[in-house]
Amino acid sequence: MSMPPKLARVAPWILLAGDLLALLLFVFQGQRDHELVDPNNPALGVLLAGLPFLPPWIIAAFLLGAYQTDDLVNHPYKFFARAINAWLVAAPLGLVLRALVLGRAVIPTLFVIAGLGFGALFVLGWRVVFIIVYARWQRRS
Repeated sequence: MSMPPKLARVAPWILLAGDLLALLLFVFQGQRDHELVDPNNPALGVLLAGLPFLPPWIIAAFLLGAYQTDDLVNHPYKFFARAINAWLVAAPLGLVLRALVLGRAVIPTLFVIAGLGFGALFVLGWRVVFIIVYARWQRRS
């Protein structure tokens, strides 16, 4: 079963917007857990802290097919596998960019593990919601 034409055109853009929001929520949660939220401008603080992760994610996601939705219904595991592969490329690049921006020569191992794991949970969690909503919408059509 293929995606309706109108949804097929907008689905990748919905996914991109949701992914970026999920990544920024991941950054906000990390800042909140470590009491690093900027009280004067929390949104700007999250955006600046998340900025090193966004370009690597966008590039890796597009290059590795994380926004392909043609097999979303019939093969959701492929959909998730492409997102996981993109995250496994983008997260380390984002961590390195973040370290460069902050002038840090070393990235703590625990930070890398937490970033990979929790970042993946945020991105994949949002994508589970997308698939559930899409499947319900498709059944109504």
